[in-house]
Amino acid sequence: MRRVLIILAPAVALTSLIVIVVLLVQYRTHIRGHSLGLPNPNLDPRPSNMLGVNIELLPESPGTIDKTLNAISNTGFGWVRQTFYWEPEKFDWVATDRLINFVIENNLQIIAVLTSSNIPDQTNKFAQFAYEFADRYSDQVDTYQLGDEPNLISAWGRTPSAVEYSNLLATIYPLIHQADTNATVLMAGLAPTTENGPENINDILYLRQLYASGAKEYFDAASGKPYGFNTGPNDRRLSNSILNFSRFILLREEMEKAGDSSKLLWASQFGWYDPSAAANPQTTWGAVSDEQQTNFTIAAIERARGEWPWAGVLVLDNYYPGIDIHNPRWGFALTTPTGANGKTITDLKNYLSVYQLSAAPHGIHPAASPYAQYSDGWSFSNLGADIPQIGDSNITFTFEGSEFGLIVRRGNYRATLYVEIDSEPANLLPITQKGESYQILTAPDLSTHVELIPIANNLKPGKHIAKIRADRGWNQWAIVGFSVGNEPAYDITFITLGALFLFLAACGYMIYNLKSVRTFLNDMIMYFTNRVNMLITLCLGTVFWISAGMTWGQNLPQLFVRQNEFVPLAVTTISALAYYVSPWLLLSLLSLTALLILFYLRPDVALAMIALVIPFYLYPKPMFERMFSTTEVFTLLATAAVLMRNIINLSSLSPDISSFRLRLSSLDKAVLTFATLSLISILSANELGAAITEFRVIVLEPVLFYLLVRVIPLTRTDLVRISDYFVIGAFLVAIIGLIQYTLGINLIAAEDGVLRLRSIFGSPNNVGLYLGRALPLAIAMSLLSQPYISKLRRAAYIVASICMFVAILLSFSRGALLLGIPAALTAIIFYYKGKRAIRPFLVLLAVTCTILIVFSSHPRIASLTDQTHGPTFFRMNLWNSTINMIADSPITGVGLDNFLYSYRGKYISPDAWQDPNISHAHNVILDFSARLGLPGLASIMWILYTFFKTANRTISTTMDPKLRLLTIGLTASMINFIAHGLVDASYWFIDLAFAFMLTISIIQRITNVDDHAEST
Repeated sequence: MRRVLIILAPAVALTSLIVIVVLLVQYRTHIRGHSLGLPNPNLDPRPSNMLGVNIELLPESPGTIDKTLNAISNTGFGWVRQTFYWEPEKFDWVATDRLINFVIENNLQIIAVLTSSNIPDQTNKFAQFAYEFADRYSDQVDTYQLGDEPNLISAWGRTPSAVEYSNLLATIYPLIHQADTNATVLMAGLAPTTENGPENINDILYLRQLYASGAKEYFDAASGKPYGFNTGPNDRRLSNSILNFSRFILLREEMEKAGDSSKLLWASQFGWYDPSAAANPQTTWGAVSDEQQTNFTIAAIERARGEWPWAGVLVLDNYYPGIDIHNPRWGFALTTPTGANGKTITDLKNYLSVYQLSAAPHGIHPAASPYAQYSDGWSFSNLGADIPQIGDSNITFTFEGSEFGLIVRRGNYRATLYVEIDSEPANLLPITQKGESYQILTAPDLSTHVELIPIANNLKPGKHIAKIRADRGWNQWAIVGFSVGNEPAYDITFITLGALFLFLAACGYMIYNLKSVRTFLNDMIMYFTNRVNMLITLCLGTVFWISAGMTWGQNLPQLFVRQNEFVPLAVTTISALAYYVSPWLLLSLLSLTALLILFYLRPDVALAMIALVIPFYLYPKPMFERMFSTTEVFTLLATAAVLMRNIINLSSLSPDISSFRLRLSSLDKAVLTFATLSLISILSANELGAAITEFRVIVLEPVLFYLLVRVIPLTRTDLVRISDYFVIGAFLVAIIGLIQYTLGINLIAAEDGVLRLRSIFGSPNNVGLYLGRALPLAIAMSLLSQPYISKLRRAAYIVASICMFVAILLSFSRGALLLGIPAALTAIIFYYKGKRAIRPFLVLLAVTCTILIVFSSHPRIASLTDQTHGPTFFRMNLWNSTINMIADSPITGVGLDNFLYSYRGKYISPDAWQDPNISHAHNVILDFSARLGLPGLASIMWILYTFFKTANRTISTTMDPKLRLLTIGLTASMINFIAHGLVDASYWFIDLAFAFMLTISIIQRITNVDDHAEST
């Protein structure tokens, strides 16, 4: 059996591969020309009635003209195409007036083909005629076609020339638009031919030459003649050497290559030739039976409606070609020489009575489309439809397709569209708590622009009804049009996946049974397993490799060795202040240079300085006409300094490859995974600039800070200094806020006029968020006793704790006071007291409950119970909107810093319109999921799991009281991150991001403090 399988495996693999290739080729052939998804809103709208027929009625009597046009109109045609031959001084204006009047009376539109026997020799006179024609009939005719089949010598009058015809268009096009401002100028219909000149030129090549000669600007729609010849409309072969109905696609592809995809491509003549209907048949157009002619014609219309949103009016070759019964074009005619209806027109009439105006086909449709029914009060103009201010504002739009979109004018105004498809919520829109799907018309960036908004997809084939109800938005001309998509029914997914599975299984079986290959794979797996840490390190960069073995050189100034801490700290602080406060660029640059040198000499001090200035990112330093955050500048300087140290050390040590290996901890891997997912999420962001900026300042730079803490040799004293400087920075924030509160400046009035402290931040809530991270650390360190801490140092921790707590209290941050701080204090109690924590915890619980009872009537507390208008109401609406956002992009999220644009532009609940400018989800779980998708949420859960696992182990095992309390403080700070983050921001502010990375990096670093550095 094994031998049989080994023999069959190559055959199965080869057969499966062939099947996959064939399926993909067939799929590509089937969908070629088929516009996937919703058509581009820049595409010209399709005419509501897409079917026309060629006529030759100028010489006929008035009775015959009226009778024929009436029959054409009753069949369901919307257009007739009549050729008007011009000769100098011989044009019959009377007959033309009569014909055009009858066309209008029978509710038809006319394509006026203006041509002559020898246009190139009399371009100026012909141009004058075209101007007079357009001027005379500007109120009755809107569509003009200049010439016919100019790629054939028989029609052009001499050797065809795309340049000559382009010049003709350039001459006449502006004249017609001058005479008729509503005119649509059609390029001449190109005859399908495979010849390449000189007498006849391939229509595809001729169109390419037209674009090359600059004709793009001188016609409003292109035109071809997609005759079917000998095969039906579903003959999907495409080649310059093949004449069939699908050849129309090749013309369209030439338009797209020339960047002219917004225009429609009209079919000025098409059909199938039945030689049995002609007394003098010809073989030029192929041959089909009358039954095939009927079926092919209807199938062609169906294909153009359902697959080609770029196809304009389809004009059948002729209704009847004239009184000459020997005219070979009777083979195309819809009637017989006796005047009777042929089979094609009879079946076509039945078809059109059902489908022609019943539903909008695949394509773009204007606001004033007959497929759209508006309630009373709507206004219409060339801008679109305007929502009425009074009364109902409903639209019912009937379409046929699998996708539906609205083309709307968005801007800085408030309006909501409620949409349902077939009485069900639209599946691409967010849903209110009442179960209604809706679309916000406020632009994400508040700019006025026209935009295509996808409403529904994956609809069943057939007719659908969209019902739209507008709320507000008058005087904005909000509704510009409708877009209908129609996915191809040709689905090869399951067959292809099955063939792919067989191919992979067969290949896997072959490889598995090749002994040498199997041995090789085993060796490779072992090799990569043993070296996976090294490979990860090399891929992610050399910024953080070489933490071990770093020692101070003997040639450094003794001023900066570790035995003298005051001087380097003082000099670094002075240099930082000089950089920040200096009004002179030169002094600022000199100070930066000094800082770079100081950071090179003492990178541990650089980390402390970064921790100090974290909250002051809101007050950047102006340089070179740009603003630079001090936090950002210090981080980049420290990174550069560490890289310089490593490069110099490496060049002196001449290390081998093993020196580059850095063992990554689980927390390191989690942080790098988070950074990688953040980088990838940029690809899914609509606002790319905002995403890149947030990645730089909130992901990349905080991660750099984390890596610096990980790779720089640090002692216990260094770690405590970093945390102390972090607390000092928060203490300064509190002091500034308390001074402002005392002086009554920079305050915000809350409910009932309560004044809220906000210090250096824009919002009082940010005070509670940032100080909530530092306060647990200060409280924990104040629990140290002698001899591990001096009385003065402990008093400083206590004073800092009191000031920060009072500042948080005066900020009236509910998230901090009700969740963050109580949770952090609880953690400190249980970690510090262990089994004896129950009594102090009960005291804390009692105090908290007492405060809640006492202040329950305070507006800031009482508003929490308001389920109709207060903060709880808005949070619930925000979270519901965020869940809808995540459901639409569960893998990638909406991208970094794109929450505001997605929320304001699409997902905001209509009930929450008072506060549209929200940039985050106010919930840690929803925030990471919305920005980075579910993988991003998994990465932060990985970080938190590893953090608490490491912290708990350190608290349980360390014998150093200072490190134990430092760990307790940082752990309580992280608990504050989670608790407060349930209702507010968690990570996605610069200060919070740096505080987060500082917390986890110190916890990880405590596990491998450089004791050797401490001793030296």
